[in-house]
Amino acid sequence: MLQNEGNLLMYGKWGRYVFLGLLVFVLAGISYAHWKGQQQDEQFRKDYTEYQQAIQLMQQRQVEQALPILQSLSSKYPDRYNIMRTLGLAYAMKNDFHKAALYYEKAIRKRPFLQQDPIFTLQFGEILYYKGEYAKAKAYLEQSKKLPGSEMYHATIDQLLVQIQHQKSS
Repeated sequence: MLQNEGNLLMYGKWGRYVFLGLLVFVLAGISYAHWKGQQQDEQFRKDYTEYQQAIQLMQQRQVEQALPILQSLSSKYPDRYNIMRTLGLAYAMKNDFHKAALYYEKAIRKRPFLQQDPIFTLQFGEILYYKGEYAKAKAYLEQSKKLPGSEMYHATIDQLLVQIQHQKSS
């Protein structure tokens, strides 16, 4: 009987050690996860600041300086449709309509709803027009015309559609 009581006391001691060991392990894991989360948050803040800087450079027509920033962000975040769209716009501003269309198509694959955005469809239609893909440009411009937007957009769309018609007639 005394031997059984000694075994119970022994198991009780080991149980406490195991519990304390698990508790230390869990707390260390939580601390590590918190530290890594803070590092990740800081990286996201830095990347967001770079993205805003690239947009500002584009607004100042400094596309050559914006492109490397956007390309770097695109490689870090290949699933971010907004980076792809902005990168496409930067290439369009550089008159590289082939690359611009490529990034707009990637943005659509990531976020098909962009085809319901009147500014996006107008921009993509215009990119396709300058790329020489008139049929596809016409389809996007007509789609854009159906979407709610200001009269200024509709006037631009109409002008591009007339130019496409002239291209087909030539």
